[in-house]
Amino acid sequence: MIEFEPHSEKQERALFSNKKIILLASGIQYGKTTIGAVWLRVQIHRHPSKHDNFIVTAPTYKILKQSSLPAFLNIMGNLGKYNAKDDTYRIPNGPTVYFRTNTEPDSVVGITNVRGIWCDEAGKYSLYFWENIQARSSFKACPIILTTSPYSLNWVYKELIASVQKGKRLDEIELIQAASYENPYFPKEEYERKKATMDERRFNMVYGGQWLRQEGLVYDVFNEEDMVINPYNLPTGTIYYGGIDWGYRDPFVVIIRAITPYGFKIDISEFYKSNLRPSQIKEIVSQKQIVFGVKMFYADPSRPDLIQELQVAGIPIMAAKNDIQEGIDKHYELMKGGHYRIFRGTCPNLIDEYDSYHYSEEVDLLPDQNMPKNRDVPVDQNNHACDAVRYLSIMTEGKENVLSPRMPGPKHLGTHPTDVFKRKLKVANDL
Repeated sequence: MIEFEPHSEKQERALFSNKKIILLASGIQYGKTTIGAVWLRVQIHRHPSKHDNFIVTAPTYKILKQSSLPAFLNIMGNLGKYNAKDDTYRIPNGPTVYFRTNTEPDSVVGITNVRGIWCDEAGKYSLYFWENIQARSSFKACPIILTTSPYSLNWVYKELIASVQKGKRLDEIELIQAASYENPYFPKEEYERKKATMDERRFNMVYGGQWLRQEGLVYDVFNEEDMVINPYNLPTGTIYYGGIDWGYRDPFVVIIRAITPYGFKIDISEFYKSNLRPSQIKEIVSQKQIVFGVKMFYADPSRPDLIQELQVAGIPIMAAKNDIQEGIDKHYELMKGGHYRIFRGTCPNLIDEYDSYHYSEEVDLLPDQNMPKNRDVPVDQNNHACDAVRYLSIMTEGKENVLSPRMPGPKHLGTHPTDVFKRKLKVANDL
């Protein structure tokens, strides 16, 4: 028998809330990981059938093995047995718990009869992984608990925290925010020492539990308020290009960019999905080409076999230049130059990646680690749409397609699309 007593009213709220989504967002060492494990054990006792399933998720295998899994096994005691080969925990004549990570975002797909999901360090998840997790919860309308430190102003902040702060989704989301010192067992002298020695902004995130913009963003010039606009009817003479990032376990991504006769480069369509066969990839690219009349697709050069197969099928496609820093520089310059836009509602994963794609060492940081100063190579994680637009920006440089006179001003961008163009966008983004 495992006994656990919440150390505060906030921990108690997280454990016993009846809302669909419980978000415990706190500074480190508040006890959020323990709460996630205890919460899941409570759900298992509520649904003890061998036909029921549960899911534990983490951003990486490293965090899963070092944090989430040990906490879970400690709380579960000897109720069941963990199988490292298939990452499951099975209770005799009872339910099964599946352990999955954002490293393979489609790994939760196919798990049925899910009664509860624990998302540990969810602030590091991609939007795509979160959407897959929500899909798993739908059939049984099961609850989801997210335990995390703040990392960036990504989907966790925009979709959950900001919604509650605006008075929305209050019946669905239980939002609990706490600083490290709100754990009565956290040593106050350690808190004060860190406050005196750490960068103030980093301290406020790590120990204060405050949600601030990610440090070291690759595209720190990205401004959603200015760059994301309502779709409008693109003028005659607009040329369309596509950027492709291959993937299987990682998402396969296609971004469609419109270059208008008035000097704007606008990302207007996104496809983002894992575990696709070559035949499915060919079908998606072909459909995008037909819908938009794409002049050329620029693809990650790592798959010459797929590029050749699509060329044989009559699709205009070529290998993109894959100089990471040069491509980033070109896309950064495009953003900073004021002629880059995204159509609202068409590229959600790209926008989410902009909020978290950052420079660091090529390792996963634990929540209590400071961001390294290495700004040479971005973290190779949750960057697939960013790679696709990088190919576009480096390969379409000089293809400004500018007529005279130029677009009169930003207010032109706010006009509404015609019904024909609305249907065109809907078809493209339903693919």
